[in-house]
Amino acid sequence: MLIPTKKAADKPDNASAGLAIVLVGEDEYIFCPVREKAYKVNNKPEEKVRFWWLYRLKNDYGYPFDQLAVEVPVKVGSTEAKKKADIVVYTDASHKTPRIFIEVKKPNRKDGVDQLKVYMNATGCRLGVWSNGAPPHSYLLRIEPTETREEADWRELRNIPRRTENLDDVDSPITRKELAPVTDFLDILRECEDYIKAHEGVSPFEELFKLIFAKLYDERANLKNDDSPAKFRVGVFESPELARRRIDNDLFEPAKKRWSGVFKEGDEIQLSDQTLAFCVSALQKTYLLKSDSDVLGSAFEVMINPGMKGDKGQYFTPRHVIQMCIDVLDPNEHQTIYDPACGSGGFLIAAMDKVFKKIEDGRDDRSEILENQKDYASQNVFGMDYDHTIAKVAKAYMLIWGDGRSNIAVSDGLNEDSWTDDALSKFTHGTGKARRLRKFDLIATNPPFAGDHAAEETIAKYDLSIRQSAKGPVRAQKVARDKLFVERCIKMLAPLGRMAIVLPRGTLKNYSDENVRRYILKYTRVVAVVGLGGEMFKPFTNTKTCVLFLQKRPEPLTSVDEAKDDPKVVYAVTERPGKDKSGRLIRGKDGNIISDLPDIAAYIKKKATFLKA
Repeated sequence: MLIPTKKAADKPDNASAGLAIVLVGEDEYIFCPVREKAYKVNNKPEEKVRFWWLYRLKNDYGYPFDQLAVEVPVKVGSTEAKKKADIVVYTDASHKTPRIFIEVKKPNRKDGVDQLKVYMNATGCRLGVWSNGAPPHSYLLRIEPTETREEADWRELRNIPRRTENLDDVDSPITRKELAPVTDFLDILRECEDYIKAHEGVSPFEELFKLIFAKLYDERANLKNDDSPAKFRVGVFESPELARRRIDNDLFEPAKKRWSGVFKEGDEIQLSDQTLAFCVSALQKTYLLKSDSDVLGSAFEVMINPGMKGDKGQYFTPRHVIQMCIDVLDPNEHQTIYDPACGSGGFLIAAMDKVFKKIEDGRDDRSEILENQKDYASQNVFGMDYDHTIAKVAKAYMLIWGDGRSNIAVSDGLNEDSWTDDALSKFTHGTGKARRLRKFDLIATNPPFAGDHAAEETIAKYDLSIRQSAKGPVRAQKVARDKLFVERCIKMLAPLGRMAIVLPRGTLKNYSDENVRRYILKYTRVVAVVGLGGEMFKPFTNTKTCVLFLQKRPEPLTSVDEAKDDPKVVYAVTERPGKDKSGRLIRGKDGNIISDLPDIAAYIKKKATFLKA
């Protein structure tokens, strides 16, 4: 939403000059063409959005100003709604029959759609618009209740009709050029989730996940140029049954075959026809393959019940922590990277993003760029997670970002005896007794750091399960998961390989964890330590955490006393963690997280020393 600005000696007195902010000294004025007077709009961003829409309705949609009204009281039942309608477009200048209700909000606000639906339900109006001035604007169609459905239903439209158009005119096929990268994916998913919970007895996440893959298949297979029509859509007058047949047969079935590692052969979309139509209409205008990976990944993560991981002490890592780790590790296209507790794949995606940009910066042939990016994603990026649902998210996330899904395994990263043949082929070398864990150039991970592992067959594999006692070495009956992951990561790191690992701060200071610190010093050189504070993983946990940056020694030390000859460790503590005390992210006006972690990453890269392999 751009509004031109001009200076003047007096505030405007007519609309002939079009939409503009008129500066009179330090005051901002916009002329309202409906109320025919100038309004002061200093510090009133919502008013600016309203005026932008008034002029847009006239100039882009052809509605004369005498068919528009603002601040319209709406009767709901026997009383008036608490809030007046921001803009109403009437069928004619008599202002008897509303054709379109428009609810406006200031930039970055996401609420107000429910209020818009109240106006439409109360008046029987079929068309509505919600907008905060930034695309994508939400164009709603109200579908009347039926004998079998007591409440009105809702669909997303591509646009609203112009003054001379009917609904049929906005029902033409959606083409690729009309799709837009999504900026509010979480809001869309939550809207669909609420609808599914209200009408179905199935998992919202599982069903939305299927629809997202059907959408991805449409974008990859069918949208070959800007004029290609999308099959993932529901027409204004299309029956939900017909839409369902197309989504099932033309999109989801071939998507299952193309990405067989994500779905089982017998998987089907369990939603009713009407619910499927609602969800498809909410997703149909998005362009997932062109959307920012952070927007999609964060939304996927929130869709998963946080308790699913929280009770095992593993939490989704904040994106700015991930970015700091990857910036310091600085991967290139020839290095492999692994996360043994990858969750939704945040570290792996950040690595792919960084390497993709390096590949693009170093070449000028587009086809060569794409080929090298695909090679890196499919051959160099590896992840594992014990949870099937979360690993599914990682596969989807990597598919969207670079088709690196083939190297994500659903397995216990701590015990190779439980791995599938596919996981063994990717993460080990050799066979039988000669089988050895694969070693990677880089490891970046935030392993579970709460709870103990008590399975004897797993613990027996780890040196850190052995403690010294008066009677000599004794194997513990249980060991904290994070300590086992420390050893597993070090064993799977190549000589001179680099690692970033998130750990509880207590691991670096507790007397009882001295054996862990000695193990780390014996096999790796501590390059840097970053304190993250207690807010970083709120609201899931108050545990104070840190990031260790390590480099594998070519040979282990015979005594940890030799570590005194290592280069000095670089230490840093965040003073601006990017989260408040309740765990909410702190963002600036540009939407970026306000944090000093980028500065810390730059400081470490300047001061720290990684030996070259």
